[in-house]
Amino acid sequence: MDFQKLVDSYGMAAAVLSVEKTDDGHYGDIRIVCANSMYKKIMGDGFYDNMLYSELLPREANFEDFCYRCAVLKKHLHAYVDTKSMGVWTDGTYMPLSPELDEENLCYFMFFFEFTKGPEFEKMSDVSLETAPFVIKTCINLRSAENFYAGMNTVISDIQKKTESFCSSIIMIDREQGKYAPLCSKFSEDNVTIDDFMPYLTPEVVFSWEKTIEKHDTIIIKDEFDMAKLEQDNPAWAESLRCANVKTLVLVPLLQGKKLLGVLFITNFNVERIVEIKEFIELTAFFLSAEIANNELMEKLEYMSNLDLLTGVKNRNSMNARVDWHVTKRRIVPAPFGVIFADLNGLKQCNDNGGHEAGDRLLKDAAEVLKKHFENQEVYRSGGDEFIVIYPRCKKADFDKKVEKLRAEVGYGAKVCFAIGSDWSDGSKDLRLCMHLADEAMYADKREFYKLHPDKARK
Repeated sequence: MDFQKLVDSYGMAAAVLSVEKTDDGHYGDIRIVCANSMYKKIMGDGFYDNMLYSELLPREANFEDFCYRCAVLKKHLHAYVDTKSMGVWTDGTYMPLSPELDEENLCYFMFFFEFTKGPEFEKMSDVSLETAPFVIKTCINLRSAENFYAGMNTVISDIQKKTESFCSSIIMIDREQGKYAPLCSKFSEDNVTIDDFMPYLTPEVVFSWEKTIEKHDTIIIKDEFDMAKLEQDNPAWAESLRCANVKTLVLVPLLQGKKLLGVLFITNFNVERIVEIKEFIELTAFFLSAEIANNELMEKLEYMSNLDLLTGVKNRNSMNARVDWHVTKRRIVPAPFGVIFADLNGLKQCNDNGGHEAGDRLLKDAAEVLKKHFENQEVYRSGGDEFIVIYPRCKKADFDKKVEKLRAEVGYGAKVCFAIGSDWSDGSKDLRLCMHLADEAMYADKREFYKLHPDKARK
């Protein structure tokens, strides 16, 4: 057959490629046998007939797998993917050629494509009848869920069932903070949790993913052949997968623009459905990324609205909401608990003598003292110079010891000087009553302080 005449008959970029079959049932060289003028124009002057495709583009495992499935297995395939090596999205169609044209160890297929500068929804939605219902269901679950986390758990459970995988999980990654954590996960065995596998997800492994996936739309491991390829690029990750008894894997980055938010991955899945799985996992990941990015924005706005920007502790709005949650039993403060009211002594004098910048520094120092003594507890700035600490699940002896240790550091003459009032409850006293009693005790302590030290008086 005249392959050149065939590709020249197409009005879009088209080429005939050959795939070398190997004795072990995999593939060897993949070559571009010939191409039409539009294909050559896109690829540039470096093109020549029967060249290795990797002479034009970086090798891409998923593209090679599709080439093999099309040429050797005679599967008609379509993919719309982010071609990171070229900075474009590629809408590609793989069309097998007749087996009669194949040679002893060479099989042929035709590939034609067009580029888009970014993801286009119309092309992304051009999916198979098997994939469409699942993706629609995912969108509905995300939109109708009671909250973000409930929606994510529902979707990840659906993914685990549909892929028939051992594990489906989302790991959130914050490269700037050097932190990562599982967002949600679902296992085929009820007695297994993601905590069982966190020892394999070391910082070395997790923070290596970004570099490994930066040139790929998806990482797919179907067998030991693929695992050996991964081992060449990322030996530490390959070793951790083997230690965790992971035989097959699909990992898709969750992105906001070019920023990596996390990854969606499935392990030990039904390999026979790999083409379908790749299609719906990548499209599902697109919507999950959007939902995660939106939630991160909302959480950041909520965080900012409940944060005292000067001191970095929670503000009065946050404190009022916390009390309301306790009263309505939406989120109670677990008993036994203690409450501390701490009011800065001498703030007005500091402002008068050193200006508001000096006063601001004093407030920041005051917040740092409280955070040091009550690390991981609830610290609020409820007013200009007043702070409140809520200390849940504390024995009275431990609470009293903490309060006395704080008093010893913030007495007269200290850089940060507090008037302090406190109260403790074993659960028989309500939170609001404890706060009232602690507030009264604080004002009594402040009156006594200014009586003893008139030089620190506000007026």
